[in-house]
Amino acid sequence: DSKIDNLRDAVAKLGEISENEKAGFISLVSRYLSGEAEQIEWSKIQTPTDEVVVPYDTLAPPPEDLDAMKALLDKLVVLKLNGGLGTTMGCTGPK
Repeated sequence: DSKIDNLRDAVAKLGEISENEKAGFISLVSRYLSGEAEQIEWSKIQTPTDEVVVPYDTLAPPPEDLDAMKALLDKLVVLKLNGGLGTTMGCTGPK
């Protein structure tokens, strides 16, 4: 508990993130330290297929309707892979 208390004190001093983000971070660290965190079965992780990863230049133009555009943005996911993980998984940048 002292580790979590120390972490709470340190996180409370951060002004760059919201209170909600701070609470979420503390919750994740608490779950990890308690052993409740789920373990990833890396053997089940597979390289995405060409049907899943679509080249940017083949996407349809965004809709003009703002509600339709918002609906699309609500589905947007941004994934950043650091180090060699992306390369190992077969993800490459523009050529």
